[in-house]
Amino acid sequence: MLHVDKPDSLQAEKIHITASGLEEWRCYTFVLRLHYDRGTYASFCVIQADSLGNIDFARDAPVRGMYHDVDPMGLFLSIEPTQKVRHGHFFKTYDPNTFYYTLQLLSDSEEILDEIHLKKHWKHPLVQQINVAENGLYGTLFKPPGDGPFPTVVFIPGSNGMLESGYAAVLASEGFVTFTFVYYAYKKDLPRSIPEVDIEFFAKPIEYVQSLPYCSKKIGLIGQSFGGLTANFLSTKYHQVSAVVALNCSAAFCRDIAVMRENGKPMEVQLLDEGMSDFINGVLRQKPAFNDLYSKLTPTTSIPWWRASKDTAYRIVQCYDDMLVDGVPSRDNICKNLKETGHFVESELVPGGHFLYFPYFPHHGIIYNAQINLMWGFGGECYQHSKSQETTWAKNVEFFRKHLGRGTKIPDWNRETRVSLPKVESIAQSKL
Repeated sequence: MLHVDKPDSLQAEKIHITASGLEEWRCYTFVLRLHYDRGTYASFCVIQADSLGNIDFARDAPVRGMYHDVDPMGLFLSIEPTQKVRHGHFFKTYDPNTFYYTLQLLSDSEEILDEIHLKKHWKHPLVQQINVAENGLYGTLFKPPGDGPFPTVVFIPGSNGMLESGYAAVLASEGFVTFTFVYYAYKKDLPRSIPEVDIEFFAKPIEYVQSLPYCSKKIGLIGQSFGGLTANFLSTKYHQVSAVVALNCSAAFCRDIAVMRENGKPMEVQLLDEGMSDFINGVLRQKPAFNDLYSKLTPTTSIPWWRASKDTAYRIVQCYDDMLVDGVPSRDNICKNLKETGHFVESELVPGGHFLYFPYFPHHGIIYNAQINLMWGFGGECYQHSKSQETTWAKNVEFFRKHLGRGTKIPDWNRETRVSLPKVESIAQSKL
């Protein structure tokens, strides 16, 4: 009954779902469950079979469910946490995981007629993962098979101090060498907090990938939120950078707990007026403070775009439903300054919330921020946000290919035709 063309696929790959041998014109329910160690994520839709008893997700729109238009990946785009997931939980991004799913076909009486297990690899099975710990630099390198040279992208981490390998793994699966790292709190020999970090530290990951024999010497930076802001600033300091993709970032450093040092001194910043933030049903929304912030910026508190090489290209992506960073004035400020300095810049304003990640990563409308003990609003409607992740990802990849080089297509691997869910080991705890 159920058929999926690629039950074993890459994270960013689209798959084709069909069903046959059904009763003509009868409605059937499809349920997709993402298995996760902190609880289950799920989505569903109801689709009517045609006169031959067939359903094709690339042709048929749901009559009801969690998405509404024809979309072959609609179930993946609309997946949301169930009640088994703690409210405000942030999906883990620091491991290059494989997502395991179960797709079920149900009758109108909710009888399970068929089911298929699926998996999506964050990291292409042929991509090599290399842990790096040298000269005070701690990170993870992902290398496609072959001798190269490969275009190289450095993922600039955000403000949480974690080693986030997920994004770099998925991007490496597109044929890039990628590297991500940590810059504070992760090890004892790193600074304990962001204000103790010297921005000059970020030369280390750039110089590290430059030294690799399989790096093409064309280097890109990509970052999300604080990582995007940092990537933009680094491009003005290090002319080895050929291309930057910044996702949902502010146009300037603006928080005293997230300001680094340059040349041994704290950066001069215009602080965000936190008093202009508001709460919606107990969820913090910081968006209103950004128009006020940008009106007060001076040359010494702004990113020094004039320092950046004229050969550096930029792609700025902002979401207009972002509750944390106001996307419209942030994009306008960045693009205005880059055009004034004569740089190439493309920008995109899309529906969605703050955390814009790779395709089919679960949407986060709200997260719990332990540092401030509050629910933080990220914003965005689930399906629209997830669709933006799908479409902006393809454009991000194409942008890097245009400005860094296309690299080599990674060969296919021996895909499983029938996927089994991994066994969960249960450990009995002694009561003694």
